[in-house]
Amino acid sequence: MRRARDEEGFAVVAAAVQLTVILGLGLGLLLFTDSQQKASAREQASEAAFNVAEAALNAQVGQLSRKWPQTEVEMPKECASSTANSETTDCPSPTDLKLDPNTGSTTCSGAEAWGSPLSNQWTTYVRRDIGESPLFSSTEEKSQSSYAESEGGALWVRSVGVVQCHPVTVVTLVTRQRVSLVVPEVAIAGNWFEVTNKGNKSIVNRQGYAPEAAPVSMRCEGHPSEEECEKYERSKEQVSPVITENPKTSTTTLTTSQLATVKSEAQSHATFYSPTSPYHCPTSMSELEGVKLSTSSRAPVYVEGCGSLNIKANGTANCEGMNETSGPSLPGFLVIADGTLELSGNSTYCGVIYAANLQKSSGAIVKLQGGTSVVGGIIVDGAGGIEFGSSGAGGSPANLVFDSLAIHDLTISAGAAATRNSFRILPAGQ
Repeated sequence: MRRARDEEGFAVVAAAVQLTVILGLGLGLLLFTDSQQKASAREQASEAAFNVAEAALNAQVGQLSRKWPQTEVEMPKECASSTANSETTDCPSPTDLKLDPNTGSTTCSGAEAWGSPLSNQWTTYVRRDIGESPLFSSTEEKSQSSYAESEGGALWVRSVGVVQCHPVTVVTLVTRQRVSLVVPEVAIAGNWFEVTNKGNKSIVNRQGYAPEAAPVSMRCEGHPSEEECEKYERSKEQVSPVITENPKTSTTTLTTSQLATVKSEAQSHATFYSPTSPYHCPTSMSELEGVKLSTSSRAPVYVEGCGSLNIKANGTANCEGMNETSGPSLPGFLVIADGTLELSGNSTYCGVIYAANLQKSSGAIVKLQGGTSVVGGIIVDGAGGIEFGSSGAGGSPANLVFDSLAIHDLTISAGAAATRNSFRILPAGQ
């Protein structure tokens, strides 16, 4: 009984119990800390992957802004960081994204929902919007084409960013933007013009299909008198109605950036002409016709480096819907960046002919001969002029018939932009 009442060693038992409790608390705190660190790492990876996905998405939208895909061959359905090359494939350039070189993964196994390897730092997809729902449907859009089937169509851009084998997927709806191209509302504009025909007939019809006659705008720089820069038989009404005003226009109609935009749009629609391979210079009226983009717009035609371009051919360009009482329903826009243009034969061009005169010539930049007729307007920059020489019978159309629609309906591409409120972060599996 005395030994049973002996309390020696009790402290050891109490210490062991306390140590067990403290050890349990320590292990719990260690596990909690480790869990927090892993959660923080996952959140950091998720944020980094989101940044990668968003950067790739914006870069792909930039490529669409540069070149809007109209055919299957123009835009790849998938672009990846491992194979992208913006110059040859219209994909985002890995160097342009300027991502952290340590961001992303190269050793992950498996693939994300649409099949791209998780080893890709980023992957973008372009798909046609089927238009059945304002919301993105991963299942339905995955099988769609990578180009817009109409000018007013939209494209979904889906982008996947991967950091530490963690994927984040974002998507947005992209539409093409167009803006009006402001040019002088005149029948003809330049530094001078001349009618070489001596006949008693209308060569320049300033009213044409417009409600009011349009001005003739000659700058007359370097010409001592109006008769020197406006050479025609006034008594024979070769310009009708009689010129009553001559507002001065700028020597430069389109800026360098506007010309570059028109050129880029023509290239994207195969209406760009140049002697440099793989292009060629136009030889027929049909090649001066812009591609019909929609019921209200037509792609511009851009000619560069073709020198003295002389098209002797019959036919029409952009004259759909024209009759005796109304002008064309969808006129075109022809840009002669440098060199000269001469049209002859029994042909009709409907739209605006704009000669930028980058070669800075003071000679005749645009010449209309024979039975050629332009329904729209002609604008020549710099010191260059316009020459009319219709040789048709008295009842044939004038060389120039003004059409106000050709001026008012000029538009150019303003790139592509994400549709408001269409940006989404997709859940896993989409």
